Amino acid sequence: MYLHTPIITASDAEGAGEMFRVTTLPFENTPKNEDGSINFKEDFFGRSTNLTVSGQLEGELGATAFGEIYTFGPTFRAENSNTARHLAEFWMIEPEMAFYDLEDNANLAEEFIKYIIRYVLENNREDLDFLANRLADEEKQLPQDKRSEMGLIEKLEFVINNEFQRLTYTEAIEILANSNHNKKKKFQYPITGWGMDLQSEHERYLVEKHFKKPVILTDYPAGIKSFYMRLNEDGKTVAAMDILAPGIGEIVGGSQREERLDVLLEKMKTMNIPMEEMWWYVDTRRFGTVPHAGFGLGFERMIQFVTGMSNIRDVIAFPRTPKSAEF
Repeated sequence: MYLHTPIITASDAEGAGEMFRVTTLPFENTPKNEDGSINFKEDFFGRSTNLTVSGQLEGELGATAFGEIYTFGPTFRAENSNTARHLAEFWMIEPEMAFYDLEDNANLAEEFIKYIIRYVLENNREDLDFLANRLADEEKQLPQDKRSEMGLIEKLEFVINNEFQRLTYTEAIEILANSNHNKKKKFQYPITGWGMDLQSEHERYLVEKHFKKPVILTDYPAGIKSFYMRLNEDGKTVAAMDILAPGIGEIVGGSQREERLDVLLEKMKTMNIPMEEMWWYVDTRRFGTVPHAGFGLGFERMIQFVTGMSNIRDVIAFPRTPKSAEF
């Protein structure tokens, strides 16, 4: 079922705080409380609101009502990332399924990516041939070590014909730490050990150099992931998964959600998630819930992967990036 989730929201789904504020308050003479903080009671919604970073939290409610839902809408990130893979406004497809665990979730995401690629190969071959030639011409300008080992069509067929490599975060850290790349200090961000957040260069090393195929990374340290991800039995890791693709790194992020009320409350407390803003979410656990899981697939990153474009700004008509909101 296609569920529409709000674009204006009062909650931060990711807990990262990188959100665009929505307000009608004047910039001059902003109403203040006695302690000097902004008085949002005077604002349009009577509280602080933002543009959504994800429809997931609302999607979880839909999944527990209807079984299987997906959202597809614009999402916004106010992170100052000037890269070929980041946008401040992008579209995300977010399925959420009741009674799914982490493995079911990973299976669906892999199937979904392969379905999209297969569909494009069957229905848009002429376009892909044109894009493959364009990419080949572009790569001729690059030094040998920067060129892809496969052409565009070859890469897409390779993805649909091979099982994605599955491994845990812990296994990934070991591979990276023991790699010649790390020993020769070729990573911009050295591998400091278990618990560190993996950077794009680490993800791409695993995919492009080590396994040479898409990778599904699971079971990340709880401390570097969002509050809603289900705590594993070891008490240290969570049932999270990222799918990493050649050329662009992370294309899917997802998890099994924490359905146990006591564990969720404890995690919210530890991560300083304001309970008063999230009462409606906590109530879904308080008054009966089911195990459930879901993921988000960045639509433009998927298009970027399928078309072989090197910059994400070339696959959206009106790109919104830091210091740039033309048109």
